[in-house]
Amino acid sequence: MDLFDLNFHGLRRKLPLTYIASNKQIATFTIVGDVEFTEVAGKLIQEKLEERNIVPDCFVGPGTNILCFVHHMAKRYGHTRYVVLRKSILNYMTSPQVQLPWRNAPKHAKKLVLNGSDMEFLKGKKVVLIDDVVSTGTTMEMQSQMMEKIGATVLAKCSIFKQGNRYIDPDLIYLDNLPIFVVTKDGRKTLLTEEQSEM
Repeated sequence: MDLFDLNFHGLRRKLPLTYIASNKQIATFTIVGDVEFTEVAGKLIQEKLEERNIVPDCFVGPGTNILCFVHHMAKRYGHTRYVVLRKSILNYMTSPQVQLPWRNAPKHAKKLVLNGSDMEFLKGKKVVLIDDVVSTGTTMEMQSQMMEKIGATVLAKCSIFKQGNRYIDPDLIYLDNLPIFVVTKDGRKTLLTEEQSEM
């Protein structure tokens, strides 16, 4: 297995490299189960929010992969509740709200579902959106649209990593970049350039 040696603010991790096309590889990351990484990333996100004088009422994230980190951020701020959007309507949900990907969204984009009780809780709240990796930005923007629809105010959009150059938002708060590699026929890897990412 090909691995990428990540140095994240002094933490070393080996991330699997996965093909997303015949000539492109990405470094794949999951924070689930990594207590040390969660602590370091949480501290850094909090510092960046404090630099901007951002004080949220609630943290919101998409899906189970980010659940542990959203929980961690809520504890850091002394919150008694946080909200995680799901990718499907589940049996426990009442009056769920659904945000569908737009027509020309990337194929990986999935609908986001908000439980009705969470919707009532978030109305009028000031929220910070959290994700682990932002690449196309589709999920982040879908979260933002959902919050606008239900009457919550987004104070900030945060991600541990940004991957590639497809998502352009000068206000996005992120901690580091994850590489995308172009792989030649003889197996050599070079970092994807901004011009290549538009191809």
